[in-house]
Amino acid sequence: MLLGAGVYESVVVAPNFQGAPTSLEHARGFYHVTNPGVSFRVISPATQLFLLVALVCNWKPPVTRWSLAGALVLAILADVITFKFHYPRNAILFLTPLTGSATDLDRVGREWAAGNYVRIVLILTVVILVMVSIIRIARDTAPGERICAGGDQRWSSLPRQ
Repeated sequence: MLLGAGVYESVVVAPNFQGAPTSLEHARGFYHVTNPGVSFRVISPATQLFLLVALVCNWKPPVTRWSLAGALVLAILADVITFKFHYPRNAILFLTPLTGSATDLDRVGREWAAGNYVRIVLILTVVILVMVSIIRIARDTAPGERICAGGDQRWSSLPRQ
C-alpha cells in the first residue's frame, strides 16, 4: 500500500503543486477534510510493526534475518525522511499563508516531488527484500524434494514408502 500510494502521489498529486499559488489554493480546498498523511500515519507504523514481528519470527535463518532487518531499517528511514524533509514542505504548501513568491512555492513543490521519489525507491526496496524473504522462507519450509548444499545428493522431506 505504501508503494502504491507513493507512486500515486508522484504521478497524480505532485504535478498539481506547480502553478502556485492558484494550484496550492485548489489543493488546499481538495484536502479540507482529510489528507494522505492520515492514512500514512497508520499504514507506515503498521508496516514497521509487521516487519519487526517477521524479523523476530524469522531470526534463525541469517539470510532471511538480514533481508528483513534491511527492510525494517529502510522503512524507518522512509519515515525519517518524511518527518525531516516532507513535513516542513507540507507546512509551506498546505498550512502557512501563501505569501511567498510563486517561484519559491513552485520550488518547494518540486523539492517535495523529488523527495517523494527517494521514498518510493526506499519502499520499493523494502518490498523486494520482503519478497525475497518470503521466497526463502517458503523454499526452506516447503515439503518435497530438495537439493542438498553438496550438489548432486537429493533427499525428500516426504516419508518414503
